[in-house]
Amino acid sequence: MAVLYVKEQGAYLQKRSQRILITKNQQTLFELPMDRIDSIAMIGNVQITAQALHALMEEEIDITHFSMSGKCLGRTVTDTSKNIFLRLAQYDLYQNQTKRLDIAKRIVANKIENQMEILRLFRWNSCDTVWREELAQLKRLQMKVEYVENNGQLMGLEGKASSLYFSAYGRMFRCRFTFPGRNKRPPRDPINVILSLGYTFLTKEVTAALEAESFEMYLGFLHGIRYGRKSLALDMVEEFRQPVIDRMTLRLFNKSMLQELDFTIEEDSVTLNEDGFCKFCRAFERWMTDPEVKSGEENYRALIRGQTKALKQAVQHKEVYEPYCLNKKISM
Repeated sequence: MAVLYVKEQGAYLQKRSQRILITKNQQTLFELPMDRIDSIAMIGNVQITAQALHALMEEEIDITHFSMSGKCLGRTVTDTSKNIFLRLAQYDLYQNQTKRLDIAKRIVANKIENQMEILRLFRWNSCDTVWREELAQLKRLQMKVEYVENNGQLMGLEGKASSLYFSAYGRMFRCRFTFPGRNKRPPRDPINVILSLGYTFLTKEVTAALEAESFEMYLGFLHGIRYGRKSLALDMVEEFRQPVIDRMTLRLFNKSMLQELDFTIEEDSVTLNEDGFCKFCRAFERWMTDPEVKSGEENYRALIRGQTKALKQAVQHKEVYEPYCLNKKISM
């Protein structure tokens, strides 16, 4: 099963028997049995018939709606939020400031460990003293995590670590593009375009997995409560940023899978053009579904769903939650 990405502008999603058809100007462009569809991503001006929508909802196939620039506009999902007991346990855990801070610490310490592992794996000159000093600085920040007293201090450490990490990350690219550090809203260079789009797609994956388990999406442990923000999804995204998106981005540029012709470059913004967006979607789907990418028996989509089940177990039974770590060596 896979995600069906639909980006043909003016296309319609229709149902025929147990198949979903993509049509335009009364011509069928593509069709796929519903039992082979995990979810659907509709990008830009794409329409869907009521018949197709009802059939997809009956089969519990979610639809995510994106703008042409890749902004997630929302999701059409079936009613999966039925486990009130999980939500009560999540509220109870949130009210316990000590336990809430412990989970937040694990998320940040794990993220820094994944950042260090990316530096270890992809630095070009392992003898370079700059790399070693950056790793040492990240390790010192990670060691401070255990001693913070509140989420504000913790987010401060996370911000310092990310700034240091992205400074080193920019030197991992061997392509014509440069990476000056993270910038967004809008991203101003091709590498930041892919990172931002990748994080958006990753958040969609994590959100779908958490909602399937009936979590309260607006109640996170690291990211505070804010009106309209699904803080729990942002929490879980942190453990997958480096393993999934940062690694994929390095590959897309260093292997010349994305080039200048795939972007529309203007004075104050950069966007993927249609061909570039299609290349990105294919790469992301392969990255999520191919076990060889992860060097293991399960793929990243299955791993994300497994981690949400592990979080559910931890919340319900008051157990320790262990975020996904690239090298599995971290302990707190």
